[in-house]
Amino acid sequence: MGLRSDYVAKKPLLSGGVIEKTIAELNWLDRLVFSIIYLVKKLWHKVSRRDLKLTRKIIFRSEQLFLLKDEQLYGLLTDLRKRLCCKSLDDNLVIESFAIIREVSGRVLHMRHHHTQIRASLAMLRGEVAEMATGEGKTLAATLAAATAALMGIPVHVVSVNDYLTERDGQEMSELYHALGLSLGIINHELEGPERRVAYHCDITYCSNKELVFDYLKDRIARGNKLTNPAFQREMSSSPQIAFNIMQRGYHFAIIDEADSIFVDEARTPLIISGAEKFGEKEEELLRTAMKLAYSLSIEQHFVVNEHGGVQLTVLGELTTRERAIEYGGLWLSREFRESLIVQGLSAIHRYHRNKHYIVSEDDEIQIVDAYTGRVTPGRSWGQGLHQMIEMKEDLELTKPRETKVEISYQNFFRKYFTLSGMTGTCFEVKKELRDVFRVDCNAIPLLKKSKRKRLNVSVDRKLVDKVQRITTYVQSLNLSGVPVLIGTATVSASEVLAASFNDAGLSYKVLNARQDKEEAEVIANAGAYGAITIATGIAGRGTDIKLSAQAKEAGGLHVVITELQDSSRIDRQFYGRSARQGDPGSYSLMLSLEDDILIRVFQPAIRRLLVNLAGAVWQNKLGYGLLCFCQYRLETLHYKQRLQLLASDIKRQRMLSFSGKSEYD
Repeated sequence: MGLRSDYVAKKPLLSGGVIEKTIAELNWLDRLVFSIIYLVKKLWHKVSRRDLKLTRKIIFRSEQLFLLKDEQLYGLLTDLRKRLCCKSLDDNLVIESFAIIREVSGRVLHMRHHHTQIRASLAMLRGEVAEMATGEGKTLAATLAAATAALMGIPVHVVSVNDYLTERDGQEMSELYHALGLSLGIINHELEGPERRVAYHCDITYCSNKELVFDYLKDRIARGNKLTNPAFQREMSSSPQIAFNIMQRGYHFAIIDEADSIFVDEARTPLIISGAEKFGEKEEELLRTAMKLAYSLSIEQHFVVNEHGGVQLTVLGELTTRERAIEYGGLWLSREFRESLIVQGLSAIHRYHRNKHYIVSEDDEIQIVDAYTGRVTPGRSWGQGLHQMIEMKEDLELTKPRETKVEISYQNFFRKYFTLSGMTGTCFEVKKELRDVFRVDCNAIPLLKKSKRKRLNVSVDRKLVDKVQRITTYVQSLNLSGVPVLIGTATVSASEVLAASFNDAGLSYKVLNARQDKEEAEVIANAGAYGAITIATGIAGRGTDIKLSAQAKEAGGLHVVITELQDSSRIDRQFYGRSARQGDPGSYSLMLSLEDDILIRVFQPAIRRLLVNLAGAVWQNKLGYGLLCFCQYRLETLHYKQRLQLLASDIKRQRMLSFSGKSEYD
């Protein structure tokens, strides 16, 4: 069976206007139909094994091209480009395109795509997310699909999770794209507006997810928050000045690196561009009064922190705040105003913690820590007075709150692409969500070499201090054998507790958390050296390969220690997947405790004590591990619901704006 004629997005008209896909609202029937189509396609793939056959033909054709001189090869490339621009993409054109790109890569980069990379790129070209294990060569794999689409005249965006990976991948692959006659743009935080516009008008553009989406929001502000409805397209065509101020030219074909991180982990937070909001002495006094009242309340007596991390006043708390607020008069007599502001103050004090949810920089600024990556997120702030309340808690100078000018969720933005695809080490756990929200399938790509990864042990201590001591002793024994060790922690403070324990034990180590963001790639790249010890927060350093030295391989390869379950089992799998890459030796262990934060966030204190006593009495490792896994499952479910709620509220907000002619649903 040949590939569909709409294998990639049909070539758009690029003159005058921004091209994007019309967003359709999700409903239960859409999800049901798409799920049926997905199952049929998967069944067909198993029967036909089409990708495997195509891969063999591509490699065979590439080996034929190996005998040609450069002039002959580039002659075939010129002919291919003409054919791609005039015809729909079919099997024969895919085979010819991939084979030529593979051979050109071999000549200019001295790297030829192996069969699993080809299969991954076939999936991406179809608009799927390819699940490739860490170290399988996703950066090179993406070039086949990206270059084929670009040769057809379709603008391509290759999206990474940060500027470092964007620049690294773009520069590494630039020679290949230029040899194919394609222009390449690389966007980073320092790039100015006119230069960004040039980069977006290249055949292929490498950028980070945040830069891409914020540039979209800036374009919306530049056009008066009008979206890309037909009337505005005509306005752009007739006004060169408006068109010049718009950086992006549309959303045609995107390849998302670390797709699960962008589509899922970061999808609970909308992206917002804001302006300065009026903030004077009166507003500051209200916030300080709220913090004073919040400090006067007692946990469990006046308020509780529920399993979702939210703060809720008890009946006594409501009565107490009403009595204490009488002396302030004015707005404080309003129950809704009073309780919402006090709850924000309680959240600032009891829910958001230093070195976990945020750090205080050297410039005495609050910097938010991303829960999944362990990286700080410059420029981000909490809204509704929360950021200023945390600054009060830390006794810092108050910043002015920001007024939202324009915002969008990641879900709604990436659904604008005519063809959306991606690659990641872990997407199996969220494949249903990717189908429901983004209408993309997950395609598991087999390993190039059989994995040698081993799980050595799972231990669950009753006390946190016992876990820290057990980890320290365990790492000491591994270090004596020269085994490189990568230890994963859930928070910045947890990494610093371990670091202090390692200091006491006389161990030499490197710490990778939000405080070492600039050194991230260098630290993680050296984690595979003989006897190296690296402590990493979250999945910091994701996207950078850990290469083992010869001595480290002989010692048994990289050993990963997971010290606390993350909010998703997928992230744990991503972390221990750093060991035993590309057939290397490697292993991992889980060393947990019944005082881990994940347990505290799910169960109330009384229930938690009961469960801990039960798990600690018999089969502590098995029952304790099962209990922690259950907590992880509860949080996964909660976060999935939050992402769907954000998507629904974003759609509702945009539909409400349609009455003013500003909606993207026009």
